[in-house]
Amino acid sequence: MGASGWDYLVPFHGSAAETLARLRADVLAAGDYYWPDSRDRPKPLTEDELWADEAVRESMTHSILDIFEVGTGDPAERKAFGRTFEVTDAECERMLGTTRPTADDLARLEPDPLEALDPLLTNRGVGRHLIIHADGEPDQIFFFGCSGD
Repeated sequence: MGASGWDYLVPFHGSAAETLARLRADVLAAGDYYWPDSRDRPKPLTEDELWADEAVRESMTHSILDIFEVGTGDPAERKAFGRTFEVTDAECERMLGTTRPTADDLARLEPDPLEALDPLLTNRGVGRHLIIHADGEPDQIFFFGCSGD
C-alpha cells in the first residue's frame, strides 16, 4: 500500500497532549483510518481491538492513531517513532516567518499545507504539530505526518 500523509487542524484543548488524545478518540470513533479488509469485517470500537490486529501492527493505520504521545527532543531520533513533536521556533520562523503562527499564516500554505511542511518530517510514524494562535493565545493545533507500510 505504501505510506500515507495525513493532517488534522483541530481546536486546542489545554495542551498538545490533551488535544492529541481527543483527536485520536475522534478519529477512532469516526473510523477515519486504514483498516485491512474493511469490507469483510467491521472496524474496531476500541484501540485495544484495533492494535490486536496483526495487519494493523504491520501496516499501521495511516492516520493520527499511529501517534501515541507528544515527544520531546529530536524528531529524527530512532525513539521518536509513535510521537509528535512541536515545530520549533526556528522551523516556524523559516517556514512561516513567525514563531506564533495564526490561521492566516497557515492558510498561506494552501493549497497543500502538508506538502509545504513536508521538509519538517523525518521518518514514517513520526508526527509534527504546529500550535496556531488567535489573539496571542493557542487556539488550534495542526497535526501532520506520514505513516504506514
